[in-house]
Amino acid sequence: MCVVAGIPEMVADFKEVTRHSTPVLYYDTTFCLGDFYVSALLYRNDTFEGAPVMPLLLLVHERRTTESHELVMKWLRRLTGLSTATFVVDREAAITRAIEAVFQQSKVVYCWNHILGDIRVSMQMNPQTVNKQ
Repeated sequence: MCVVAGIPEMVADFKEVTRHSTPVLYYDTTFCLGDFYVSALLYRNDTFEGAPVMPLLLLVHERRTTESHELVMKWLRRLTGLSTATFVVDREAAITRAIEAVFQQSKVVYCWNHILGDIRVSMQMNPQTVNKQ
């Protein structure tokens, strides 16, 4: 089961904000709620001071599969008419494959915070790789 949720006014705002530029979207599976995951698709609204990050669409899903993430990407394309964007994601392969399947001409870049977190975990799991000077 998958549910895509969004507020029409947020979609309209996104379309207006990105009317003259290629949007940068942030997508991540943020947390598990019992038997379900929630993935958030976000954008920066630079019409406000500080360019706050705003929610565009949410995906509630049972499994972290390419097909689940493709569903929200297809809704994004359908609701916004978007053909290309830059997507900032963690390194989850299912997310990358979904974006590449729906938005073939878009860029996928990895989130710096996730990369640093992966490095920290790797260093903690393999302390012999850390130079102890």
